[in-house]
Amino acid sequence: MPTMPCDSSPLERYGHNLTRLVKLLTFAPLTTHEAVIHRVFEVLQRQGTTKNSPVILASDETRRWSIVAEVIRRMGRGDAPFPLRLRQVIGLDYEALFTNLSDDTVIRQERIEQAYAPLKEKLAQAKPGSDEEWTLLDELFRWPSLEEWIAPTMTLERLQSMFIAMNQAPGSFVLYVDYFHRLVGGEPDTYPIDASALLKPSLARGQIQLIGACTLEQYRQHIERNAAIQRRCQEICVPEVEDNL
Repeated sequence: MPTMPCDSSPLERYGHNLTRLVKLLTFAPLTTHEAVIHRVFEVLQRQGTTKNSPVILASDETRRWSIVAEVIRRMGRGDAPFPLRLRQVIGLDYEALFTNLSDDTVIRQERIEQAYAPLKEKLAQAKPGSDEEWTLLDELFRWPSLEEWIAPTMTLERLQSMFIAMNQAPGSFVLYVDYFHRLVGGEPDTYPIDASALLKPSLARGQIQLIGACTLEQYRQHIERNAAIQRRCQEICVPEVEDNL
C-alpha cells in the first residue's frame, strides 16, 4: 500500500493530493489521446533514472490537465500498469511555495560559507596538483545529498522538503508540475525560482519522479537548453487534433 501523506507533510503543505481529488470528483473517463496516455505510462515504467519523467507538451492547459487526470484516474482504479497503480500523484502548488516568505538570504549565505569553510581551508593548504588537492576539489564540487544541500532561498527549501518526503517513501509518489518551465526560471517576475541545482541531482539519483507539463515553446526555451534536466525528462507532444488511437 502507498504511504499516505499526513496533514503536516510538506507534500500536503506545498502540494495537492490529486489522486484523492480525482477519486472524490469522480472524473469521467477520457475517450481521446489514448496514445499519449499510453506513452505517459510507458515512460513512468522505465527502469533506472534515464528519461523516466514525462513532460506533456500542449498549448491548451485544459487539455494537459485532462490527460493527467485520466492517468491519475487509471492509477487510482488499478487500470494502470503495476506498480504505478500503487502510487499517488501530488500536484505542486506554486502559490503555497511563495506564501509568507521572509528574506533570510544573508543568513543562508552565511550557513553555506560556514559549511564549506573547513574544506576550503584544507584546499588552500594542499599542495597544487597533489592527489589531496584533487580529492578536495572533488569533494568541493560534488552534489551534496538531498538532505545536506543548503537551500539558498526559503522557496527552494520548501521544494527540497517535498523532495525529501518523496525520497523517504520510494515508489509511493509522483510529483505533477504544470508550467514546468517555472521551476527553472521561466517566469522570474511572477515566480522567482530556479530549482535547477535541486532538480538535477534529484532526478539523476532517482530520488524523485515527476510528470511535467507546459507548452512546446516553453519547453524549448527553458528546459531543452538545460541538458542535465532534459536528459532525465521525456517530452511527449500532444496532437492538436484529438484522436481515439
